[in-house]
Amino acid sequence: MLLCVVGERPPRAYKAATLKITEDNTVVGGVTSLGDRIYVVCDKSDVIAVFTSQQHFSRLADIVVNGLRCPFDIAASVNVGCLYVPDPLSLAVWRVSVDNGAVVKWLTGLQPWSVSVTSEDKVVLLVVVDVQGSVAERNVTWLGEVHVYSRDAVIETFIKLSPDIRCPLSVVMTTRKTFIVSYGVPWQPVNRVCEMDMTGRELKAFGGSSGPGVGQLDVPLCVSVDDEERIIVADSNNNRVLMLNKQFTSPPVLVACHPQSPSDEADGPVRLHYDSHTGSLLVGLRSGHVDVYKLK
Repeated sequence: MLLCVVGERPPRAYKAATLKITEDNTVVGGVTSLGDRIYVVCDKSDVIAVFTSQQHFSRLADIVVNGLRCPFDIAASVNVGCLYVPDPLSLAVWRVSVDNGAVVKWLTGLQPWSVSVTSEDKVVLLVVVDVQGSVAERNVTWLGEVHVYSRDAVIETFIKLSPDIRCPLSVVMTTRKTFIVSYGVPWQPVNRVCEMDMTGRELKAFGGSSGPGVGQLDVPLCVSVDDEERIIVADSNNNRVLMLNKQFTSPPVLVACHPQSPSDEADGPVRLHYDSHTGSLLVGLRSGHVDVYKLK
């Protein structure tokens, strides 16, 4: 696994553990943490895998969500004590209580692509919206919206993303009430991470044409932020994780960019979660594993 860090004085990352979720190398759909637990979903599975968040990262009883078809992400609300799981195939966001296991379809009738939860328990969704054209055209060029909901599923903020943001992939909200959005796939001319205000106006950006070089991204599938709100990016097709400062202006500094084995070449990161409780970075991989890094 490659781990690359970008920033003026980047933290160092120490790999603490690898969690194996499945036996068939199913792609990790999402990873999050809540209290002393790590929760993981995988592509086309109705199971939420549960692990302890400290050594030896023991696996606990799974949570089965009947009706869940294709989880694309997972996020946790600390104060509410629940998990949110977007499922574009069932056109729903599921909510699962970690206390009693109660499962509800929290939102329906939309195509949710990614989810994150703020410290104020606001649920931030990236929603894919249909565009004109054939099914094939929609599959290669989709547009998006950012929705922010209260814990009672009342929409509070709605942003229609610019048509220039093609193939949006992930969104998180900062304490400054701005949004970090990643977008782009190999067949699109632009792969970037940008910061937007509440009106959808772009404030700053990182990236450009798709590629492996310094200042480039190739399918930035997921974004997260650490305690200092530095931006962490799963640069998936480049098999690396990047960290940017809040200004997006630091010259890139790549660290520890050497795969540990030949098999790691195809083991790119697809999902991220920074656990502020433990100071760990959880990196979900295409292979169905989750790598746990300690950032210092």
